[in-house]
Amino acid sequence: MRLSLTISTSTSIIPARCGPTSFTTPISSRASQLLGELKATLAQQKITLLGELGFENAYALVMPRKRADALGIHSITDLAAHAAAMTMAADYEFFSRPEWAALREAYGLAFRTQRQMQPDFMYAAAASGEVDVIAGYTSDGLIAKYDLVVLDDSRYAIPPYDAIVLLAPKRASDSALRSALAPLLDKIDISDMREANLRAAGGDGASSPDAVARWLWERIGTR
Repeated sequence: MRLSLTISTSTSIIPARCGPTSFTTPISSRASQLLGELKATLAQQKITLLGELGFENAYALVMPRKRADALGIHSITDLAAHAAAMTMAADYEFFSRPEWAALREAYGLAFRTQRQMQPDFMYAAAASGEVDVIAGYTSDGLIAKYDLVVLDDSRYAIPPYDAIVLLAPKRASDSALRSALAPLLDKIDISDMREANLRAAGGDGASSPDAVARWLWERIGTR
């Protein structure tokens, strides 16, 4: 289970996604372009884009770190040379999504076998060697738990999917709310979000929403 952040009914923390535009445009440039366009669109509805949180929850190709190191695979470009002898797993919708079409176009990926799995099972399957590669989520705590590695998308086939904070029109001028949210902006990096998600899936007292929120707040406070 991945952690869902919610501040109030008047505030939303959501991922902002844009479709692939170019295999040569850096992801940071595309993300900036997206946020600019999104801010203008939201302004027409009097919704305020307060800012980014500092992490994204995008699809990514993931494999065991030891296997990747042994084969010299550090990027999707490296992976393409081995894909024909490998099995890939993804959730039940990935292979019909534009991200998969973009990856195939950008890298010429063709795996020996493609399997569909429930997301929580994919990571264990990769760690055990049942499958070679999975289409995971960049903020998933199971990446750290199973010592998996996210392969570099050097051709920017997968679009950015940044977590952002939106304010409803009736709260846009609420200075107290803005001040309360300000410490979160650009302070939650991907490693902390993975750890928070892993803690949230723990099934004990430390995994409650309140406990995980307190842990994350303490992490942010050290920066």
